[in-house]
Amino acid sequence: MGIWQKCMIAVACNKPIRRTGEAIGRKTGLADQFVSASNIEGHVARAIRLHEQGIGISSFYLGEYVTDIAQVHETAAQLGALVPKLDQAGGDIHISIDPSQLGYMQGKEVLDQNVDDIARLIRTAANGTAQRKNNRTIRLMIDMEDFDMIDDTLALHHRLADAGIPVAQTLQARLFRTETDLESMIARGAMVRLVKGAMAPPDTVAFTKRPDIDANYLKLAGRMLSDAARNAGFFPVFGTHHRDLAIRIGQIADQNGWTRDRFEFEMLYGVNQPLQRELRDAGYRLRLYAPFGHDWWAYAWRRVGENPRNLGLLLRSGLNR
Repeated sequence: MGIWQKCMIAVACNKPIRRTGEAIGRKTGLADQFVSASNIEGHVARAIRLHEQGIGISSFYLGEYVTDIAQVHETAAQLGALVPKLDQAGGDIHISIDPSQLGYMQGKEVLDQNVDDIARLIRTAANGTAQRKNNRTIRLMIDMEDFDMIDDTLALHHRLADAGIPVAQTLQARLFRTETDLESMIARGAMVRLVKGAMAPPDTVAFTKRPDIDANYLKLAGRMLSDAARNAGFFPVFGTHHRDLAIRIGQIADQNGWTRDRFEFEMLYGVNQPLQRELRDAGYRLRLYAPFGHDWWAYAWRRVGENPRNLGLLLRSGLNR
């Protein structure tokens, strides 16, 4: 892990800094910049407004560095309550989960129980939507966390997919192994969200220089937009705030005959809103990773730790709201 990332995680976890920062954030509206709402009702209302603007959301309940089993139960309860509320609202039900939020560190039994409870709600909503013949995206998106969790995370995805759950998986472009993992997902006809990667693993398993990560991202994007991927029923999702990458991906899609409703871009709620509007207005599907809840401080600084450029994006976004 790099020095910058360690510093930002220290900022995220330092209690005195956190208390001061959260107080400032409440007074200045900084928290509202990054978080859709503090509760389920506000989050659903925000989702409806974004849907009316032609933008989807991926709902994420805030909570970083979860070690307390009570917080695990709270996360499971919040997401369990959210799914039927989104279903009643008639928009997308696209739920993002971190395995560590739902019991990974407490053991496989805890994780499986919590994920299965949410997955059942997702499947029920999907079956109801099929009967209504509504054009909605209903999906459980699994985020990718630390390098040593990858095999367990992919196994969770495969178990849910094999059980008929509408599930999707995040893969990290910085990792050497992702090319092989992606080929397996393409063969499955899965939905994959490609991101650069939040963690900073060693150079024995990952690209560590930004140009190399960007180059591998584009290489993997090309595979996601290949004829083989389209024929397999694969659905690509590109998580990026980098305009040049987004434009190049759009060009590859056009060259390979992918219509703009057959893949989507995903960005963080509140970040680089000019690019968000540009992509939407160009006819691309756009989804925002939209957290809700109270624990916004750690989330915001974790994003800055992932990429120093995010600090500038976040600050500039506040001037462009």
